[in-house]
Amino acid sequence: MNLLETKRGVNSRYATLLARDTLAVQTAHLRTSFELAPASRLAEAACMAANSAIEEWEKDRGTRRVRPGELLLAQGGARFTIPLLAREVLPHLAAGVSPRAVRREMEIIQYTSLKEVHPEATVEDLWRMVNQGDLVLRRGAKGQEFLPPEPLDVSRLRTPGRHKVQGEIPLGVLKPAVQDLVERWGARPAQDEGMVTVAASLYTWCCPTFEELEPGQLVWLAHGTRKFRRTDPRLFQPVVLTILTPEEQECSLNTVTDLKRLKLRQIERITAEAWRQDGVLTTLDMEWLLGISPSMIRQLLEAYHERFGIILPTAGTVLDMGRTLTHKAIVVEMALDGLTTQEIARRIYHTPEAVDNYLRLFDRVLLLKYYRVPVSAMPRITGHSPRLLEEHLSLVAKHFPDEESLVRYIAQRGI
Repeated sequence: MNLLETKRGVNSRYATLLARDTLAVQTAHLRTSFELAPASRLAEAACMAANSAIEEWEKDRGTRRVRPGELLLAQGGARFTIPLLAREVLPHLAAGVSPRAVRREMEIIQYTSLKEVHPEATVEDLWRMVNQGDLVLRRGAKGQEFLPPEPLDVSRLRTPGRHKVQGEIPLGVLKPAVQDLVERWGARPAQDEGMVTVAASLYTWCCPTFEELEPGQLVWLAHGTRKFRRTDPRLFQPVVLTILTPEEQECSLNTVTDLKRLKLRQIERITAEAWRQDGVLTTLDMEWLLGISPSMIRQLLEAYHERFGIILPTAGTVLDMGRTLTHKAIVVEMALDGLTTQEIARRIYHTPEAVDNYLRLFDRVLLLKYYRVPVSAMPRITGHSPRLLEEHLSLVAKHFPDEESLVRYIAQRGI
């Protein structure tokens, strides 16, 4: 079954979780790098052979790796992982099991993992680590503040993560994998060696060792910051995210407001961390990682933007995925409020070039409006969707209610 397909009745929002798998990502990258056919099984065979060779070698050395979706934690000097994605239960989504039921199955696996390390641990201990929303919390005073006093200073953020490197696994370890490919698939030895070497670097990129991460961090396979047509949707980017800081692991949660404060700090941090590693998180990513609803995520993002004028970098704002804040319209609003291109770029986590592109489109819409071009013709002229053009036209109507103000602005801009 195609990992990105789900059976009838399954919420398609959760389909991409099934593809957040090291082997699937390795295979997609290998097919792209070596220009293999989408249906080619050679790439998958090379990855499986490389992974098997590495695991066998590292088993003898006592090397422990963190798989994507496993949260690294530490208690009493012992490091251990709790899975936020588990291969055992995710396929149940494709079988029509509700996401809520799958989460409960995940909780059983998580609790079992925790009890192996700390037999005295309770379910509430688990919730404090991975699902604070399940704690019994009071409502708190109405209107209680949950926003931080200042936005996150990204320049002071210690970005985790590592680059894809080759040579981390000795070639001698990979030789049996190369030989296996030659014998079973009849490919050229040089090509097989190249594929196995790349597959090994992808494996270590996606699965860092315990020593490479700090407690409270995990690796997540996120969408890359660049979106191209006809790109394999499994070309995810492994990013290291700090889900819990030491302070957050110790903080007390008594009210829903406390929970919102924690979740907003987490969203603020992990979106910035992903962005600095060339990745972006979807609403589903944050929902699954933080254990909160899409509506709460939306509420927190909108409140943050309203207070600080900053759009946190998510897949919705960077790649136009989902139904989050419409950043192109917000860019125009910021420019009309007098912010410079550089200031806007910092606030929305975009490049200055991208900001200029958005503003150029608005300038074109202004001219089309001035020359009374029919709205129905604008999509063909600009090459942009009617929905986006309607947003720009609404901004034109809002800021330039009469022709005189429109002409004055066009003259000031030198359009």
